[in-house]
Amino acid sequence: MFFHSWGAIGHVMLASVIVYLFMVAALRFVGEQALAKMSGYDMIVTITLGSIIATVAVSRNITISEGLAALITLLLLQEVLRRLQSRFVGAHHLVREPPRLFVWNGQLLEDRLRQSSLSGDEIRAAVRREGFSAIEQVQAVILENDGDWSVIRRDADVREFTALHGIDIPGMQADAREGGPTPSRIADPRRVP
Repeated sequence: MFFHSWGAIGHVMLASVIVYLFMVAALRFVGEQALAKMSGYDMIVTITLGSIIATVAVSRNITISEGLAALITLLLLQEVLRRLQSRFVGAHHLVREPPRLFVWNGQLLEDRLRQSSLSGDEIRAAVRREGFSAIEQVQAVILENDGDWSVIRRDADVREFTALHGIDIPGMQADAREGGPTPSRIADPRRVP
């Protein structure tokens, strides 16, 4: 049916304005963190919020106050989880997939590509986007948990890899358990297998 009543149109308009103003205020409260690049988890929360907003705007079965209660509940849960993630590494790893390493020391890690169902073409594209003409020119290529690729240039003078803390680097697990070098203390990146 094309038209129910002017009252129904007024309800949709009023609900849309109220929910819109609420979300503007909520984004101001939550801050820029909510607008940063999204992980899979962030995408689910965003879709859920969008679904609630749409439902409140066009449904007469859900009151505006019920819709706002649902939005407030989700935003509060999001904020609590964000704070837990910032304070506890375990909570962070439960919610977000860890970054994954696919090139180390100029070598494509074929076994990791197969495990992740990725192709070497995707890695080469990430390397090209960063201005390199060969994989051998990069120390590491990492798929971050927001879907972006990080490409780190190979540099003989670099002896510290503190930005790679927590990333599974080939040959480092056994050494770390035995008290050997950790990824942040690799003496010479060219010696890592």
